Amino acid sequence: MAELPTLHYIEYHLTEHCNFDCTGCGHFSPFAAEGFADPIAFEHDIAKLAQLFSNIRKICLLGGEPLLHPEPEAFIRIARRHFPATDLRIVTNGILLKKIGDSFWDACREARVSLDISLYPPLGKSHEAFDGLCAAHGVNCVVRPVDEFLVGINARGDSNPEEAMKYCRSHFYCPFLQDSRLHVCAMPAMVHYYNNHFDRKISDDAGIDIFADGITGEKIIAMLEKPVATCSFCSCKYKPVKWRHARAENHVTGDYEV
Repeated sequence: MAELPTLHYIEYHLTEHCNFDCTGCGHFSPFAAEGFADPIAFEHDIAKLAQLFSNIRKICLLGGEPLLHPEPEAFIRIARRHFPATDLRIVTNGILLKKIGDSFWDACREARVSLDISLYPPLGKSHEAFDGLCAAHGVNCVVRPVDEFLVGINARGDSNPEEAMKYCRSHFYCPFLQDSRLHVCAMPAMVHYYNNHFDRKISDDAGIDIFADGITGEKIIAMLEKPVATCSFCSCKYKPVKWRHARAENHVTGDYEV
């Protein structure tokens, strides 16, 4: 039997919503309804990926703000059980770390999870505190100051999709798992929030059905390199937008478009 391929990376949302309202959020969390992932559904999908791939080099559990989920430790244990060699990470703004329960820290330590903490300006003085808190629980963390987002929506939809994909891939590779489907990135799966808020008609995409008849890891990897309809709405050049915390209704479309 041929050896299964390795997938480089996936992202998965534990929550759709967030406790920050960041201008330029690429996952459109400021406009998302409250939503929590189901650990049973996650195990269903992650077990299938383990049948398709020998390993996923990195799995990032994020959101939204993943620590708003009442059971983040369930997802940690499921991911580690099916992918024992993956670089498993929780991407968080860190606000809830001081009050989260021991079961979370136990799961992180046992599953060798690293916390990727996005240090936004309001928490700019908390770098050492986060380092100390994680060290006290025996959990590795990487604290990364973030004071801007890169945005690149072309609402006209006239970008060359191949060029947009090429530009994106030169900066990012971020397949996104949701509801048994892999997307080239989060935008095709999440842009409905943006469309609803701003009355836009940016194309979404159904993604790759990981349970489709005849699907293989090799086919999935190849399909993830092909542009989708949403790519026509991605600029071939991103622009930086300074971070700010504003109520969703005060966001303006220009914060996301080029």
